[in-house]
Amino acid sequence: MSHDDIQHHVKTYIRVFMWLMFLTIITVVASYIDFDINPQFKSGAIFVGLTIASFKGYMVASEFMHLNDEKKMIYWILGLTVVFFIVCLSIPVLWDANLVGETNFEQSPPIIDGGHH
Repeated sequence: MSHDDIQHHVKTYIRVFMWLMFLTIITVVASYIDFDINPQFKSGAIFVGLTIASFKGYMVASEFMHLNDEKKMIYWILGLTVVFFIVCLSIPVLWDANLVGETNFEQSPPIIDGGHH
């Protein structure tokens, strides 16, 4: 590896480091902002936090894991992983949406009288 190649990699690593520091500052600033429409639900804050974390993860994966130089097949596999991840996360939401009008909190475990056999 020549001196120019090493210098190119060092510049890339410094650039990624600067982006990660910038996004970390954005994360800290975003933690003080109320993104939620309804105070009972924290979905807005979770969405913003995960979006920033996704950009940070992309920076690390693309440069340090060299995913920018991969073939198209790896992108299909990663995309399919994201689709299955979203499906797995939406299963509980769809499960609760099926119980419209009912709540799981009103159900209580059965009471066993006596306790002696």
